[in-house]
Amino acid sequence: MRTVRWGILGLGSIANKFASDLLLVPNTELIAVASSDYRRAEAFSEKYSSKRFYDSYQSLFEDSDVEIIYIASLHPKHAELSIAALKHRKAVLCEKPLAMNEQEVKAMISASHSTNVFLMEGLWTRFNPSFQQAQDWIKEGKLGRLRYINATFSFNGLDRGPDSRLFHPDKGGGTLLDIGIYPLFLAYQLLGKPKNIQASAHLTAHGVDQQLAILLTYENAHAVLYSSFAHNEVMSATIAGEEGEIYMDSRWHETPKLSLVKGEEMVSEAFDFIGKGYSYEIEEASQCIREGKKESAKWSLDSSLELMQLMDSIRQLCGIHYPSDRNEKK
Repeated sequence: MRTVRWGILGLGSIANKFASDLLLVPNTELIAVASSDYRRAEAFSEKYSSKRFYDSYQSLFEDSDVEIIYIASLHPKHAELSIAALKHRKAVLCEKPLAMNEQEVKAMISASHSTNVFLMEGLWTRFNPSFQQAQDWIKEGKLGRLRYINATFSFNGLDRGPDSRLFHPDKGGGTLLDIGIYPLFLAYQLLGKPKNIQASAHLTAHGVDQQLAILLTYENAHAVLYSSFAHNEVMSATIAGEEGEIYMDSRWHETPKLSLVKGEEMVSEAFDFIGKGYSYEIEEASQCIREGKKESAKWSLDSSLELMQLMDSIRQLCGIHYPSDRNEKK
């Protein structure tokens, strides 16, 4: 199996977690990293043993040894940087959310198609083995017809101040794009597109959602979803059907443990994750590159687009707006 040569752009906390997992995945190599800050790029390169580092994203795009770039910048830069990488014929794994709105996602997909270069959203939960086990149980009919999903994601970020990226619209702040995407993904992946969406948010003075509740209605099911930066909680998830339930332990989106309950019987499964769990999306993207694929069958570009369309609808219901929305086609 040949080695896939990686680059990383945007060297914040998520990039550190990703890079540490990349070192654990066989047949991958970190070639180069890039940041707008020279010292950060140099320190990151030394920590994770990349061959080169740059204080220019353009230099990373032009590095002929790099095959695929993981983009971990702030949300509002995802589309611009991904499209630039694709135009330089670099495959892209872009951190979630793929972009800020539907129009940006469509532009990214168009760039992937026109250049014939791989693009995937880094929604790491989709690829971890515990989530795959939950999907397998559902496909095997263990739960019968699905009727209910409940999932939350919350932490207390109030002490970070109003200029934190969590609360700043110019930085893509708000719970929906940052953490609410995970409960929404769970409902979408298991139940598809809903018939009806209801949503209510508490907005900050800057107009982004500090706290968000979502109710999705399907033909025979409901999904109750919630995200918040205002408090901590136990973040578990429930998937219930007419014949059984799956309970995903906290923090459910990265949990290595889940349980299947059918009446009085319970079966639990626990998995030893490779690293922090980013390793599985790294394996998927790397294998797609080896096989010459332009997107992942496990998390397609159409799925990323439909998930973004749901987030756009929720934002419209709640009155959440970003500067990037001004560029949308009317």
